[in-house]
Amino acid sequence: MIFTTLPFLFFLLVVLGVYWILPSDRWRHPFLFVANFFFYGWWNWKFTALLFIVILIAYGAGRFLEQVPSRFQKPIMMGACTLLLGILGYFKYTNFFLESIHLAFKKMGGTLGWTTFKIILPAGISFYIFQAISYVVTVYRQKLVAEESLIRLGVYLSFFPHLVAGPIIHAPTFLPQLHEKRLFDAPFFIEGCRKFALGFLYKAVFADHLAAVINPIFDHLQEQSVWRIFGGCLGFYGQIYFDFAGYSLMAIGVAQLLGYTLPENFHFPYRATSLIDFWHRWHISLSMWLRDYLYIPLGGNRCSLPRNYTNIIITMFLGGLWHGASWNFLLWGGLHGVALCLNHAWRTLSNYKEEKILEKNLFYTVGAWLLTQGVVFLCWIPFRAARWSDTFYIFHTWYLCLSDFMSRCLHHSLPILNIPPFPWLLVIAPLLFDTAINGNDQLKKSFQWNSSLGLCLAITLALLGGLLFMHTAAVNFIYFQF
Repeated sequence: MIFTTLPFLFFLLVVLGVYWILPSDRWRHPFLFVANFFFYGWWNWKFTALLFIVILIAYGAGRFLEQVPSRFQKPIMMGACTLLLGILGYFKYTNFFLESIHLAFKKMGGTLGWTTFKIILPAGISFYIFQAISYVVTVYRQKLVAEESLIRLGVYLSFFPHLVAGPIIHAPTFLPQLHEKRLFDAPFFIEGCRKFALGFLYKAVFADHLAAVINPIFDHLQEQSVWRIFGGCLGFYGQIYFDFAGYSLMAIGVAQLLGYTLPENFHFPYRATSLIDFWHRWHISLSMWLRDYLYIPLGGNRCSLPRNYTNIIITMFLGGLWHGASWNFLLWGGLHGVALCLNHAWRTLSNYKEEKILEKNLFYTVGAWLLTQGVVFLCWIPFRAARWSDTFYIFHTWYLCLSDFMSRCLHHSLPILNIPPFPWLLVIAPLLFDTAINGNDQLKKSFQWNSSLGLCLAITLALLGGLLFMHTAAVNFIYFQF
């Protein structure tokens, strides 16, 4: 179910009504467990069995880890994680590797007898597999007691607000909440409504309208002018933020309607003035997962500088591969990895305090912001391009255009820039809105966002705006494919 459709809104109203009518969590948890599976089965009921198997693996591993001697604990943890990653690898990467091997043999003049398999990628598999690994590793590290109730663990791993597109919730963040009695809190509930309404506006109006302009450009790249390609790339720069931030806001809001708290997943990433800062603000739950379960186990920064940079690049490469089985995603992750290393190297060599410089030097702040967002913008191109060849076509087209421009300038024949009409405001206006409404604490206070009246006004305006201006066709969230 897509959050912006009537079936989901009807499902949500029924779930909320029954959930809060039930007298205690003894009844609410089993009901929520069933509701989660109904939500997931709405897409394809056959994959509910896979979700249940993942829950059983995580539950069994957690229980064994607490009951066996310490010398057996690491093999159990490694075995469970390998099994979970094996499930993810089969569904997500089997055909990618088969196609890559087939292409390599074809370029060498050989042929292979096999073909790819007909594998359907289960929605959200990357998210609930990562959460299951988070639970098993956390129990192994003795930072969390293994969950005795299969139902409670199942609620955590299948919690429908974030099941198919995150945020990725670490077990210590959510499981303890299932042991606390849920009491209806009106202000908390209303704040959840505000977040859901704002996320609805981001997705249904901003992201979906951008998608309607962008998709035809990327579907027919060869037919587009250089400026329309640039406009499409700029549009995606805005679309992916409003699409994913909108989903995250709605997921966090729905969780609050049920009395649970999910961590923030975005913190104005397009304000970042460095790549390091950007990854502290963008898809925060994934950044934390990669840090805790990949970067730090690799050695983190507790090693030599070359090894540290290698750890960063490996982490970002695998982060790119997590997003999708494609060389484009590997390129995206690799570019970010190299850029992060350069950012760290600059900080090390310059030995400066970024916060003090940013506070005192406006020129430096603007320059740092332009450079950071320029790198982010360029990296989104392989992320959005459908094929490896499309990525190189875009960069090659821009290179030829820039070369022609520089040549004309050198010969004192300035070209006339014939920029066709493009709805630039579809990107700029929503970003300004996002900054003004969410990022300005003074504005929040002046409009009394913390009061019930202010919150109700914000909810009403966001929902009305979303319903009046939403795109006519429901568009899947971008991160559903991951």
